[in-house]
This record gives sequence, structure tokens and C-alpha cells, in this order.
Amino acid sequence: MAGLCFDMYGTLCDTSSVRTRLGEELGVSDCLVAAVDETWRRKQLQYSYQSAQMDAYEPFWEITSHALDYALAQYDLDPDDDTRTRLLHAYDHLDPFPGAVEALDRLSAAGHDVVVLSNGNPEMLERLADDAGLSPHLDDILSAHAVRTFKPDPAVYEHAAETLDRPLGDCRLISSNAWDVAGAGNAGMATTWVNRARDPPEAIGARPDREVDTLPAVADDLC
Repeated sequence: MAGLCFDMYGTLCDTSSVRTRLGEELGVSDCLVAAVDETWRRKQLQYSYQSAQMDAYEPFWEITSHALDYALAQYDLDPDDDTRTRLLHAYDHLDPFPGAVEALDRLSAAGHDVVVLSNGNPEMLERLADDAGLSPHLDDILSAHAVRTFKPDPAVYEHAAETLDRPLGDCRLISSNAWDVAGAGNAGMATTWVNRARDPPEAIGARPDREVDTLPAVADDLC
């Protein structure tokens, strides 16, 4: 049996579910809400890469906060402090993707160690896992915060293997983020890509070992 490392943001939980809170708090058009959401997520990822490359680590909660500020400024939105705080905390209340609990439970019953491996810092991951109802179905929550960098740095995947007390090749990353899959495979970890959008794989880094389009299909494949 393997150590199965699930990405959280975009894999187990839907980052685009922040749109509900954005719409409620900002009172703008659906089109603008979608643009703010897309920019927020894009800058969140970009700032994590920059932070790692510049050796200027900040916890992912702070990265997410900076990205929100950029997205709001991009569209000339200036909510008050209380509204901005509520927007930021939308990341504590993301919707789990359909079949998330089912997949975790089936894989655990099959004898796999089932953990989260995420760029999120421990506190934000724990809040989200509790809110989304995922905590009882996980063996552990592993954070890139432990090594003060972010995926796809190999150190994050190596940390997971060390924590699980397994060779890196006996661990598998399950992620919907193609760049994450490419990074984990490049580091030597087995990978499953949850390719919901049927995108092509990344041109840089390793190609996925396995590819599915839903979380239950991960369990179909590995149980």
C-alpha cells in the first residue's frame, strides 16, 4: 500500500467557491466577480513561486492575503477592512469537490495512508479541512510550511516521504494542478493527475503516471 498525498486547493476543495462570498461582499457583477477570483488565484500561485525563488518565505495565508490585495487593486475595488477580512476568510470555507469524502474513505479502507500535502500553512489547512468535513477522513495534514518553501520545490515532496516514513517512490501525489504533478514526478514521487478540464500535461517536468477526471476515479484506479 502507498502513502497517498492529496493536494488541497483545487483538488479536494474548489477554490472558485470563493465567488459566492466575493459576490455577497462586493456587490458587483458576476463577470467582475469571476475576474477577481481568477486574478486572486493566479496571483496566489505566482506569489508562492516568487517567494520560493527569492528565498523570502511567507506562510501561505500571507501569500493569499497579498494576492487578494492585488486582485482588488487590479479592478479598483476598495472594500473596508471588515469586508476585506471576510473575503480573505472565504479560503476557510471552500466547497469540497463531489466525491472527495468517498474517495478518501475508499482509499483508506483499502489500506493506504491518506494525507493532505499542501502549500497551505497548518492553521489554514486545519480550518478548511474541519469546515469541509474532511478531517475525519484523513490520516494527517502535511504542509509545505515545515520546509519553508512551496511546491513544486522537491523539498516539499521529500518532506512528505520523510513524514510518512516511506521511500519517495512509494508515495503518490494526487493533484488537479498540472504543475504540481510535474513537480512531484520530477522529484521522484508517483503521481495521479485529476484532470477535470482535460488539459494537456505540462511541457516542463514529469508527465503524470496516471490520469483520471474525478476524485472517485482515483479510488477506482488505486483500490
